[in-house]
Amino acid sequence: MADKGFDFLSTTNEEITLPIYKEIKSLSELSDPKKVISFLNKNDWSFTNDNTRYLAHDIHPYPAKFIPQLPGVLIASLSLRGELVFDPFGGSGTTALEAVRLGRRGVCVDANPLSELLGRTKTTKIDSFCTEDLKSHISVLQSEILALPDDPTVLINNYFDFIPDIPNIEKWFPITSRGELGLIRSRINNLSSLKAIDICNLSLSRTILSVSNQDSETRYSSKERNIFRSEAISKYLKTLKIVISSLASYPSDFQYGISNFFTADSRSLSTENFKNNSVDLVVTSPPYGNAYDYHLYNRFRLFWLGYDPVSFGKIEIGSHLRHQREKTGIESYSDELNQTLSEVNRLLKPGRYSAIIIGDAMYNSKIFSGVKVVENCADKVGMEIVGVIDRPIHKTKRSISNAGRRAEFESIVILRKPLSVCSVVLHKPNYKLWEYEEVIRKREITKLLPKSSDSLTRTKKDKVDPFSLTLAKRLTFTHSIEYDDHKEDTWQKILENSSNDHSNRKDPKYVTHGIHSYKGKFYPQLAKSLINLSGIGEGAKIFDPFCGSGTTILEGYLNGLIAVGCDMNPLAAKIARAKTGILSVDPLQLNDTYELVTSKTDLYVSKQLHDLEQFTDGTEEELFKWFPEKVVYKINWILRQIRDLSTGVIQDYFEIILSDIIRSVSQQEPRDLRIRRRKEPINDAPVIDMFRKKLEWQMARLESFWKIRGHCPFHFYQADVYEADSRLDTLGKKINLTNSTVDLILTSPPYATALPYIDTDRLSLLSIFGMNSKVRKPLEETITGSREICKSSRNLLDQKIENLSEIDLDDEIIEYISNLYKVNISSDVGFRRKNLPSLLLRFFIDMKIVLKNCEKLLRPGAEAVIVIGDSTTVSGGQKKIIPTTNFIEIICNSLKLKTVEKIPISVTTENYQHIKNAIKSNIALRVMKS
Repeated sequence: MADKGFDFLSTTNEEITLPIYKEIKSLSELSDPKKVISFLNKNDWSFTNDNTRYLAHDIHPYPAKFIPQLPGVLIASLSLRGELVFDPFGGSGTTALEAVRLGRRGVCVDANPLSELLGRTKTTKIDSFCTEDLKSHISVLQSEILALPDDPTVLINNYFDFIPDIPNIEKWFPITSRGELGLIRSRINNLSSLKAIDICNLSLSRTILSVSNQDSETRYSSKERNIFRSEAISKYLKTLKIVISSLASYPSDFQYGISNFFTADSRSLSTENFKNNSVDLVVTSPPYGNAYDYHLYNRFRLFWLGYDPVSFGKIEIGSHLRHQREKTGIESYSDELNQTLSEVNRLLKPGRYSAIIIGDAMYNSKIFSGVKVVENCADKVGMEIVGVIDRPIHKTKRSISNAGRRAEFESIVILRKPLSVCSVVLHKPNYKLWEYEEVIRKREITKLLPKSSDSLTRTKKDKVDPFSLTLAKRLTFTHSIEYDDHKEDTWQKILENSSNDHSNRKDPKYVTHGIHSYKGKFYPQLAKSLINLSGIGEGAKIFDPFCGSGTTILEGYLNGLIAVGCDMNPLAAKIARAKTGILSVDPLQLNDTYELVTSKTDLYVSKQLHDLEQFTDGTEEELFKWFPEKVVYKINWILRQIRDLSTGVIQDYFEIILSDIIRSVSQQEPRDLRIRRRKEPINDAPVIDMFRKKLEWQMARLESFWKIRGHCPFHFYQADVYEADSRLDTLGKKINLTNSTVDLILTSPPYATALPYIDTDRLSLLSIFGMNSKVRKPLEETITGSREICKSSRNLLDQKIENLSEIDLDDEIIEYISNLYKVNISSDVGFRRKNLPSLLLRFFIDMKIVLKNCEKLLRPGAEAVIVIGDSTTVSGGQKKIIPTTNFIEIICNSLKLKTVEKIPISVTTENYQHIKNAIKSNIALRVMKS
């Protein structure tokens, strides 16, 4: 007959649908107790037909635990994403598991040391080191089964040091299982991976009672069993494989969840690990008074795992045995619960909630209301009672197993720490801010915390509504929030510097922003701050018609927006797709592909492989012109590995990383934007090593992001990037947007004739995309802002300038271009200046078409923010400003896009040759659709 406990935990191969709960998103709802209790009362709390065994919730038996739907609904209803959820009676880690699943962070405490092991293992991520250790462990034990001695005393003697000193061990454990359990412990002791040790110890714990004489999980009495030779090891191995399979089946984002587990007495918590005002929500189910003995029913598990059940039993709250031994009553239970609630009140932020699932207690045959006990304790520690929800308990889903104690109802008591203003300091980044960043920092604070005073921006204390501090986490140029002896980082600080509190480095390459160099790209911190100034909230739709390398798109994704972008440059669109799309890929799948690709690079041999099958026909001549022969073959070889081993966004990701080193391994002068060859040609380059180093660097960035994304205060929405011309009449259809649906347009258009985007990236377009010069030329001439123009196009535009006809632009713009044309046509200047008037005319006509499309897509009252700058030219021997910013504003105002303001932005330039005329002063032009 199969063991009852083992059957209860056995898993199936059926695909499990994880429950989805309606989440509270409005701070106004969360801060209003009446709205909170109304929101909660809309739920069906019986969960009669719900599956309670998804993920690893049933990976190990644990008495009197609550079903995962209870903390799941409460967490979704009473906290926001990225917040910290605490359970002072952590039990088997159900609260933490649900917190992580729902995009929060979890912390659990329990006096039972088994609880810490269960919680830590349930939320572990199985990595390759752990996997190899487990495989070896299983293999060793399978061999041990074949070599077991006939005499079980041999094992007992051999592994005596690994058999715990359990009183009356002969009564509780047959001689066969004693020796084999000692052998298993010795083999676990040989493991190197801490994760593997946890997984094996949990599997051992789950096996112990099934090979003991303890009657059942909830009956501490001896019932002799026949345990045959090798049964303990066989059951352990079977259990271990089930545990591994359960953990390996977790969704990828869940495997990087943030959770912590502590063995501690919740009545007196360390102020070092548990700081005042640091918790956003408490969800817990305390032990019911005089109902159970966790230390007793887990006694043998604790012994075999090296813990002391006696010490645990002395501090277990609500213990039936303690009540009998110490002659305690309801008063003692109430006092101990009161001490825990006092700690809960200390940890909670002002205005935040504690949900306590409680049942009645019985002392001396008298029933005491658990709700009354909690309410009395709450009153003593100064917490407010928001409401009580009674939930029916299904007969198969009751917490207490003792038939005489099984209630039909239990209660959820919602408490709140009284709302009070906080004394707050907002700290700048450790690095020096530019002048315009200081200005924007102040404006961000005013926008997100409108009731705060100006003192907050000067790093001084101010009184702030604590719910505003949730919004403060969105700030860009503020990196930490300090209030009432507690300090926490903003999301931007965590993105830039992770947990390094002392970094003085401004990082514009966080997450995937640094995946590929891109000239003239948007500064990510600026993009985020402009999003904040717009005032749009989570789930809003943002669009960039000139998305370039995807800075706006990535910032939209990282900050809870639905981001859409397009660009005519195939490389730009591919970079933007890769840098955002890769963040939604299963990390395990990506890591597997990464290991495959890098293992293949180890096989590359130095001899030349005369193979060009990855390159498009018609590109060979240009390839060998701009790359050494050996480099061409190496690039081809890497492309073959990438394309053979990956598809979709993962392939885009690897190809973009390869693209980023292309210029460095070519005959092109790497720091020169123009088509200039190196003064000293190269004969070869370490392409394989450079690719691997770049890939390794970027994978480390991704790993860092996966580890911290549990702090994100937003839901991540899919980002979409299209290779498309934003001048298209059918733009909305092309990029799957309908008119009047976009909440914000944020873009930095190509500056008029400023940067040769296609020409700059021509080697990547040649080698990765198979675009030779003939294919690139028409694209280069038609892309918005291009400085290239064919003779026929220029003639047509010149005729329009001469005749001042058929130009759909404001008179001021036409007059400027006309005057420039008259001066240049009569001057002895080069072809670039001759072309300039026609190029400017084409640019502003194109921009008007794009802005018309933007106007259609924007909803009424929504903003477009255009980061633009003025460039210069020489006309008639004098330096002349091209007032691009003013002209773009004029075009906007001629449509339904009315000026809100112009924000001055000063920038620095990268160290490139021939960039003395680079634009260093920009304007963020804010316009609103009327």
